[in-house]
Amino acid sequence: MNINQLSIEEKIGQMLCFAFRGTTYNHQLKTLIENYHVGNVVEFAHNITSYEQVKQLNDDIQLHAKHPIFISLDQEGGMVRRLMEDVTYLPGAMSLSATGEDIYPVTRACGEDLKQLGFHINYAPVADINSNPLNPVINSRSYGDNPQKVAEQVVRASKAFQDAMILPMVKHFPGHGDTNVDSHLGLPIVKKDKATLFQEELVPYIEAIREGCEGVMISHILYDAIDPAFPSSLSYPMITELLKQELGFRGLITTDSLTMAAIWGRYSIEEIVKNGIMAGNDILVFCGKADLEEQITIIKTFRQLVMRGEIPLSRLDESVEKIIALKQKYTKVPRKLALNRLAPYTDELIEKSITKVYDCGLLPLQKNDSVLMLFPKIHLASLVDNEEEGYETFKKHLPYPETIIDEEMGNLENIVQMCTKYDKILLATYQVKTGDYFTKLYEQLDKSKVILVCLRSPYDGVILKKSGALICTYDCTKESIGAVCQKCKDNTFTGSLPVRLEV
Repeated sequence: MNINQLSIEEKIGQMLCFAFRGTTYNHQLKTLIENYHVGNVVEFAHNITSYEQVKQLNDDIQLHAKHPIFISLDQEGGMVRRLMEDVTYLPGAMSLSATGEDIYPVTRACGEDLKQLGFHINYAPVADINSNPLNPVINSRSYGDNPQKVAEQVVRASKAFQDAMILPMVKHFPGHGDTNVDSHLGLPIVKKDKATLFQEELVPYIEAIREGCEGVMISHILYDAIDPAFPSSLSYPMITELLKQELGFRGLITTDSLTMAAIWGRYSIEEIVKNGIMAGNDILVFCGKADLEEQITIIKTFRQLVMRGEIPLSRLDESVEKIIALKQKYTKVPRKLALNRLAPYTDELIEKSITKVYDCGLLPLQKNDSVLMLFPKIHLASLVDNEEEGYETFKKHLPYPETIIDEEMGNLENIVQMCTKYDKILLATYQVKTGDYFTKLYEQLDKSKVILVCLRSPYDGVILKKSGALICTYDCTKESIGAVCQKCKDNTFTGSLPVRLEV
């Protein structure tokens, strides 16, 4: 692919990335790729049914494209995975930090599996420092709350993906960790001065850039000390002046999905495209409902802005030259490797991550103990999670009676009464909020006999204080649930907290 041989329409296509519906090369993909020259697509769990299917899909996408396509996905690990089976299980960021192990081997193996299946970009690792316990969207997706330790993990993960020939997009620049609004649902606003950003949020990015990271994703957060007018993804001061000029980043810059509520509906399509490109992004990403007519409107709007001179051709060339160079590097066919080569090691990592914060003598659980298990009905913590993921409960792994905690069932009084009949309560929590159903239940229990298991957010243990024991898993996956049940039986916990908890 030579930039001098590309039409304006082809250059525009190289700077757009769209989600799509379906699991095969269909009319939508044909229209986007063959008619409108779109150069990048992103896949979600609903596009994937098996590794054989997604390999065929990705091969077909490349087969029908005039120029190489960047095929991307979110395979952060833990709760945020699009490929669920037959590939290396990558634990979530906080789980990996809790193990104390080098994260490079498992991250590289994950990257090599993605490469075998025809992917080129992974929207990971998460470089956010989870300094706000009320953060509804990052939380255990972060490596921790210490800027330098997060930086070390981000550097190792970025290097692992790049060594596997997967382009990592370190995210969510300049930092989504100290927010209490999910940008899928609203616009987070952070009021910090620039000096504080350099001491906290920017530390992982500075280190990753210094170590040669080639991709950064921009968040939809308004940092008013940098740009009081626009969220980061539409901000020239944030992207061009801070990231490119001040931090010296020369790699690929993509947005987070511009269909998220922080952007979509607040700005017109014309404003999104014009500001997004002129801010300094190389690729604008649009996921959402993946409506073809809407996608065509976005493409045509981009072209109109170029034709009117509101987006100069020189701005297109700047990004397209970069995209071409990175495609030449990252779209090469890989050598063949077996998938999921590190399965025993990943099982070991999951076990090592399970963390016992404290225990007042309730563990281990014995076969004949009088135990009632309480397990929450799982709802999406964030729209970044897969919509339909199969969840297991404790019942599959432990021999005690189990009740599901579901506010819609209105069974709080019955649960409280049941708990009085047992010596120990194994209570699993998921994204607890002050004053919610969990806290109302917990207030009525004998806390001294409660073994609190925080399935995702360790900060549940801050809200539900003074339990008889506190355990953190960081990932509400079947793998982590199986591991925590085993640890409750053998009491051989080795994980360490990656965040500070005031319990």
